[in-house]
Amino acid sequence: MRRILITGASAGIGAALAELYAERYGSALTLGLVARRAERLAGLAARLVTQGARVLTYPADVREREPMAAVARAFLADAGGVTLAIANAGQSRADRLRTGDATPGAETVLTNVAGVIHTLAPLIPALIEQGHGHLAALGSVAGFRGLPGKGAYCASKAAVKVLMDAWRVELRRHGIRVTTICPGWVVSEMTAQNPYAMPFIVPTAEAARLIADALERGCETFIFPWQMRLAVPLLRVWPARLLPGYGTRS
Repeated sequence: MRRILITGASAGIGAALAELYAERYGSALTLGLVARRAERLAGLAARLVTQGARVLTYPADVREREPMAAVARAFLADAGGVTLAIANAGQSRADRLRTGDATPGAETVLTNVAGVIHTLAPLIPALIEQGHGHLAALGSVAGFRGLPGKGAYCASKAAVKVLMDAWRVELRRHGIRVTTICPGWVVSEMTAQNPYAMPFIVPTAEAARLIADALERGCETFIFPWQMRLAVPLLRVWPARLLPGYGTRS
């Protein structure tokens, strides 16, 4: 029996992962879906149960610590444990430096970093007691180099990678796997807002398949697509004028 919890499940990669897991595991799956948009969650759940999966929905905001702790308690009780938890919820907003408004950057960091902690930390005692389990979080290739106009987003994804690196070492002795997923651009509502070219952009369903396969293999850090995996070592020395977003106004 697979017991999988996914945040940010109402759209994009989260919804695609939910659909893929329901197709793969059917009646052997209990799937917990978390997102702010309750109506979208309900619609997705209705589709997934036709695959035979048991689907539990939890409308909640990953930025809020206590509601997410309640989600963890509910899923552990409803599902009887957890096999895999994917902290997928995130946001990307322009820094808007010219306005002097700290809100976009602060909210991005809250969602992308605190949201991961709020999602995964409450599950860890149960995983330790089980003696096994898998935690995953969505980082980004952008976490390896700051991009103009998206400084807070890049910083948040760098923080996610460092956080998961630290947890991986600490939790390994308890039999718990920890994976950081670092995509390049993926087709989604989030990337649709980007006003610049996005080379090697990956279709949403393909991204979900790549992620699920990497998690199945137990990858510690998974960067995709392969072109981005090759590019990451070059990012530190890449000329700033060649970075995506160079010359755009924040």
